[in-house]
Amino acid sequence: MSTAIDADTHYWEPLTAWSDYIDPGYRDQAPQFVDDHGRLLMRVGESVYPSMPNHPGLAKVYGPDETLHPQTIHDKRVSTDARERLREMDAQDAAVHIIYPTLGMVGFNGIGDAELAGACARAYNRYCADFAAADPERLKPVMLVPFNHPEVAAREITFARERCGLDVAFANPTPPDDVPWSDPRYDVIWSTLENADVTLTYHESTVGAGPTTTGINRYWGYGNMVYLCTHTVEPQLAVMDLVAGGVLHRHPRLRVGLLEAHVSWVPGWLQLVDYKIGPSHPVRGGPLSMPPSDYFRRQCFVAVFADDVGIAEAAEYLAHDNLVFSSDWPHKSLDTQDGSARALEARADLPADLKERLLHINARKWLRL
Repeated sequence: MSTAIDADTHYWEPLTAWSDYIDPGYRDQAPQFVDDHGRLLMRVGESVYPSMPNHPGLAKVYGPDETLHPQTIHDKRVSTDARERLREMDAQDAAVHIIYPTLGMVGFNGIGDAELAGACARAYNRYCADFAAADPERLKPVMLVPFNHPEVAAREITFARERCGLDVAFANPTPPDDVPWSDPRYDVIWSTLENADVTLTYHESTVGAGPTTTGINRYWGYGNMVYLCTHTVEPQLAVMDLVAGGVLHRHPRLRVGLLEAHVSWVPGWLQLVDYKIGPSHPVRGGPLSMPPSDYFRRQCFVAVFADDVGIAEAAEYLAHDNLVFSSDWPHKSLDTQDGSARALEARADLPADLKERLLHINARKWLRL
C-alpha cells in the first residue's frame, strides 16, 4: 500500500495550461515560448524569461512544440497525465503528491498588469483543479498567486480555494518588487490565507529568479553558487522577515513551508536570529511574545530530500515536528538520483520514528491532509 506523502513534486506542464484555461479576453496575452537567436525563452506578461542575458534558455528541457527531449519525455507524459501519475505514485510508494509547477514558477510575480496577472493565476488554478479531479485525495496541486498585486492575490486565493479545491499556495521566496514580506502591502494576503486555511509555501526556481534575487547576477555562471543563493539563502531571509517583521506574530494560524531549501542551516540560523532579535522585539502589532525560533516551531516546516545532510540535527533542534519529505520528482529523476521514499527509509543514520514522521505524520499536520 502506498503511504508516503511527497511534499514537493512537479509537473512538466504545457503552455496549454494557460492558453486553454485563460478567460477569452486574455487569450492573446497568455504565456508563450519565443525564440531568441536559438534560445528558447518564455514570455510572461510584459517580460521574457530567463531574464539573464547569458542564460541558455529552456531548450534543454522544452522544445518549440512543447515536447521534451527523448530522455525526459516519459517523465513529462507521466507528470501531466493524472492516471499515469497515479500509477507512478504507486511504484514510488507515494500516497500523496503535492504538485508544484515548472513553467508556472517563471515570472508570474512580475506581471505588471494586475488583471492579466489574476487571469494567468486563475487559468493555471483551473488547470490544476481539472488535473486533481482524477483523485483529489492523492493529487494535491498548489495554487498560483499574483503576490505583486495583493488585492488581486486575495481574490484569486479565495477562487482557488472555493472553486478549485486547492489549499496550498506557493511563492518564490524573493519578495516581488524587492518589498519585504513584512510590509503592510501583503497584510490582506496573510489574512486571506489564514482565514481560508491555505498553507503558504516558498519554493524557488533559478530560471524564474528575478533581478533582485540574492546572488543571481553576482554568481551567474557558477551554477551551484547560484543554486545555494536562490534555494537556501533566500528562504532564510524570508523566514527572518516573517518572524522579525511580525507576520507570524500577527497571524498565528498562518502555516509556512520551505520547499527545496535543504535543512542543515535551520538550527544555526534560528539560533542566530534568536540571539540578534530575540523576544520582545518591537514589531507592528506589539512586541514579539516569544523567541523567533518558537514562532518557527509553531508555524513553519521544511522539506528534506532523501539524501540531505543535517536532517538528524535539525530534527532534534525542532523536536521532530517541522520536517517533511520531498523527492522533487520529476525534476530529480528517480532513475538516476534515487530521492524516493524508499531511499529515505533505507538510511541507517536516521531513527525509525523520525523517518515515520518525515514520510507520513508531519505532512498531514502541516498540509491538512
